Amino acid sequence: MKNKLKNIVFFILILQTLTLKNDLLAQSREPLIKAGFIEKFTHFIQWPEASEGFNTTNLFVIKVIGENPFGSVLEELFSSVKVQKQEVKVEYISTIEEIGSCNILFISGSEKENLSKILEYTTGKPILTIGDSNGFGSKGVEINLFNEENYIRYEVNKSAIEKSVLNINSLLLSYAVIIETNGQN
Repeated sequence: MKNKLKNIVFFILILQTLTLKNDLLAQSREPLIKAGFIEKFTHFIQWPEASEGFNTTNLFVIKVIGENPFGSVLEELFSSVKVQKQEVKVEYISTIEEIGSCNILFISGSEKENLSKILEYTTGKPILTIGDSNGFGSKGVEINLFNEENYIRYEVNKSAIEKSVLNINSLLLSYAVIIETNGQN
């Protein structure tokens, strides 16, 4: 319980730091800030146990589909971090077929044309979808990072989360802009 409270306080402090104005945090630090958000999201999402048949490896797998907006930041950040007591593996992919059984799928803005097909594949699976492109949240991406008045924020698509088999901690929702899916996927 003490660790959980410590994580909550740490998350709140990180959110306050990450919402500093962009003129204080140079544009080149945006990938680091977004990677930090992704890491913090892992503390507030519960994935089903591997024994339930989806991810049977001993790794927590994060995949980025499309252009890589992070450079080497994700690998560097997750090289010393475990998620749910698992080592983290970061992979960069270019096709829907390569998604497989990852835990987190970051959908690059370059995949705008393929978004509905990607979401068809991930819906109902224990894959947390994250994007950082305008409109991705309302199209069904579960968490979408965005810039608002020089602040990095995030929106959570409540209907997309409800369709998933993931459990999301209410603290994550309390700091999010809650949205719903517009139209059909």
